[in-house]
Amino acid sequence: MSEASLKPYIEKLIDGTDLTSAETEAAFGAILRGADEVQVGALLMLLRAKGETSTEIAGMVRAMNNACNRVTVPGKLLDIVGTGGDGADTINISTASVVLAAACGCVVAKAGNRSVSSACGSADVLEALGVKVALSPEQVAKCVEACGVAFMFAPVNHPAMRFVAPVRKKLGIRSCFNILGPMTNAAAAQHAVIGVFHEELVPLMARALKEVGRVDHAVVIHGVGLDEISPMGPATILEIKNTAPEGEAKDYIEKKFSFDPLDVGIPRCVVEDLKGGGPEQNKEEFRKALEGGDHTNAKRDSIVLNAGVGCYVYGLVGSIPEGVALARSTLESGKAIEVLNKWITASNEAAQL
Repeated sequence: MSEASLKPYIEKLIDGTDLTSAETEAAFGAILRGADEVQVGALLMLLRAKGETSTEIAGMVRAMNNACNRVTVPGKLLDIVGTGGDGADTINISTASVVLAAACGCVVAKAGNRSVSSACGSADVLEALGVKVALSPEQVAKCVEACGVAFMFAPVNHPAMRFVAPVRKKLGIRSCFNILGPMTNAAAAQHAVIGVFHEELVPLMARALKEVGRVDHAVVIHGVGLDEISPMGPATILEIKNTAPEGEAKDYIEKKFSFDPLDVGIPRCVVEDLKGGGPEQNKEEFRKALEGGDHTNAKRDSIVLNAGVGCYVYGLVGSIPEGVALARSTLESGKAIEVLNKWITASNEAAQL
């Protein structure tokens, strides 16, 4: 890769001009093939200083999708995922939520990675539980087929990120790569619950998702102090839904609203009620939170909320309150812990293929 490859884009950003989607896609394609590190750092920081547009984010997402090791799974898929960055070190709520959503009847392809800013990332807790996380795309497909849920480990599906990792580490400052992961599901999940910690990211990510046009029904959520919905308070939700017939160009309707867990009978909590720790502690919390029975606490409530929203965007139910009710009854029945145990077995069997 020649050192001049990113210069036209850097010059444009220095002038304060937005990049087009095609320009951003080309620039990030070069970055993901190993462009000069100094130029990569300059481009990322100029974008951050200017403020990334949804059109630029869409170009980045397309570049990452082009460079991705794709997973092929037929039919409808759900992902529940967050940007991270809330610094709260809670239990792995979105990861536990996908287990419960799968128990409710959703087919799940969960994207994730090891911890970056927290004590325990999704890959870390799943590994501690006994799930094989570093599966090939073919093995992921077999795992989904066997138990209705699988994990897609970012280093396997997005290997080109190895070119970006040293730059991000040396910069030590948030860049657009912090928000691209949740929008670049390697199985192209058409249904998504995406949590963001910074409220200004809600419209930005929703617009980018619409421009890319892979999702059919998604919500972008900003909770109180977290990158997901929780009993800590009302959540801001921006919903996008495709209304075009299958095979035609996507035509989205958009709706922004507030959802308060109090409205579905879930009491308030504080962040300390959701705290986790390292992989071993979170493994124990994860199992306890998914056990059957009608007992509850803030951790179980948070998982029910996020799985309930997942059931809604997947199309199992017609509203979020109905999704929460389905998630609650499924959790109490003991089906979630059964799905977790099946997932552990299925992932280990898939890893042998």
